[in-house]
Amino acid sequence: MRLSASHNSSYPLIVILSALILPVWSQSTVRILPLGDSITGGPESCWQALLWRRLQQASITNTKFVGSRSGQQCDFEYDGANEGHVMIQATGIVSEGKLVPWLESSKPDVVMMHLGTNDVLNNKPTAEILQAFGTMVDWMRENKKVMRIIVAQIIPLDSVFCEECGERVVRLNEAIPEWAKGLNTTESVIEVVDCWTGFDTDSMTSDGVHPNNAGNEKVAECWFKPLSRAIESVGGGEEVSAAASPGMGAGSKLGIAAVAVTVLCRWWW
Repeated sequence: MRLSASHNSSYPLIVILSALILPVWSQSTVRILPLGDSITGGPESCWQALLWRRLQQASITNTKFVGSRSGQQCDFEYDGANEGHVMIQATGIVSEGKLVPWLESSKPDVVMMHLGTNDVLNNKPTAEILQAFGTMVDWMRENKKVMRIIVAQIIPLDSVFCEECGERVVRLNEAIPEWAKGLNTTESVIEVVDCWTGFDTDSMTSDGVHPNNAGNEKVAECWFKPLSRAIESVGGGEEVSAAASPGMGAGSKLGIAAVAVTVLCRWWW
């Protein structure tokens, strides 16, 4: 069938009205707080830069890293805000109440936590470290009821620092999954990420503690999939009309669609 000239002239209108009717997927920006010690915020800690780049390469761009500290000087520009503090202990964060103001200022949706190394170095018992972790989880949920929390089984420590430190890290890491299971909720999921397995302190650290280039690659790898899942869960997005603002209600969207269909039919027939 050959269309008439009037039908041909309506093509631009069809395109415009289609834009009004057809939905698009709008993703919300996910605010991510990396929380840790010098392994997170030290001068050689470029794993966050590598992680950010991997997210970008995977087209996961609806992110904003948050925290009071700036990123390190790595080989490229990246979103490096964090709360990685040199020498800080999980037990110290709790005893000094540091996390509450950090959360209030950064307003994260996701917290990714690699803590416990300095507690282990200072011979803090596993139970005391996990108690501190639990208090921090409580503070996170007070800040945001649906906080998504990712907790690392921390990277190993070389025995050069103390003969017992390596075993202390193992004990802490072994206890973390059961601890997380006890605090996990459907509203505020706690996911445990294994950064210990496959991490070699001889080849992947500069000093037996802090990741070197190879270690940074390994740490970025361990975070990538769990963080990607958290971003998808938190920032999944909603269907909105291309002509409608993200805050427009469903009734308004249906109204636009109804008017568009009516006008389209009158022009076509």
